[in-house]
Amino acid sequence: MPVVPASPGHAPSTRGADPDPRGGREHPDRGYELFRLWCELTGRSVREVPVDEVAAFLGRREVRALSRVPAEVLRDAAGAARRGSSLPVERWLATVRIVRPHA
Repeated sequence: MPVVPASPGHAPSTRGADPDPRGGREHPDRGYELFRLWCELTGRSVREVPVDEVAAFLGRREVRALSRVPAEVLRDAAGAARRGSSLPVERWLATVRIVRPHA
């Protein structure tokens, strides 16, 4: 499913995105699911984030690594990695590796 802007200059939408039916492989929409989770955890509105920021977020290697981690592990690690309303992606990934090293 293509990612298209919700409105000019704002975050894309992937309504109706399905989880990866193959299991272990990275699904193209998983990165955007991670972006939505990051927005939820930091209190940001997905629709208010400019498209270029979304693209930069999705292009990070840490995001590719985090996209292979189950959501419940990401939520556990986010509690320890978050600083106020900030959740640095590098810190989130490092915390995942400490909290659940085999995730």
